[in-house]
Amino acid sequence: MSTKSRKEREKGNRREDILKAAETIMLTKGLYGLSIDLVAQETELAKGTIYLYFKSKEEILLVLSLKARTLLYKEFQKIEKSNESNIEKLRAIVRCNFEFYKKHPLHYDLLSLYEANHNLTETDELYSSSADISELVCNIALKAQAEGTLNHKINPLHFTMCLWGMTVGVLQLLKVRGNILSEKMDIIEEDILSTYMELLDSGMVK
Repeated sequence: MSTKSRKEREKGNRREDILKAAETIMLTKGLYGLSIDLVAQETELAKGTIYLYFKSKEEILLVLSLKARTLLYKEFQKIEKSNESNIEKLRAIVRCNFEFYKKHPLHYDLLSLYEANHNLTETDELYSSSADISELVCNIALKAQAEGTLNHKINPLHFTMCLWGMTVGVLQLLKVRGNILSEKMDIIEEDILSTYMELLDSGMVK
């Protein structure tokens, strides 16, 4: 292996080490608990070395947000390629969001970071990743409509945006108020998801 190739590999490995350290920190301190100082401590690198790879903690969050969107997109691609009917694929996408939120809570927070914080501006790459997800869901909706299973009065693109907005809202409810729903009202997460799916079906199924 050439010296140049080895250096490039080492640089890539160190970049990944920094990102992993940032994830480790945020798992205990949350998104807003991240700092370059903590990353330097976790990686045992000088702050100046961290800045050689990332200009700021915001850039680290940006990269990890893109990673989260890519992970969700890949899950949606699996659904798109499945043998289920297209209307069932739309239901599966809602369930997939719920499972993603449960299995990958940090990535879910990163996924919605740029929507929850209006002070952050999406890069072209982030916008493109979001557009890819929307296009995938919209295409499934179009096919469901062509099959006659999705209400023909619904605009597929509008449906896609509403589906995302409503799903994010339900998941945010569970994240913020889940304990209260369970302890004070005897409502479990699965009941909320089930009711949401029933309401969704009543509006989208022909």
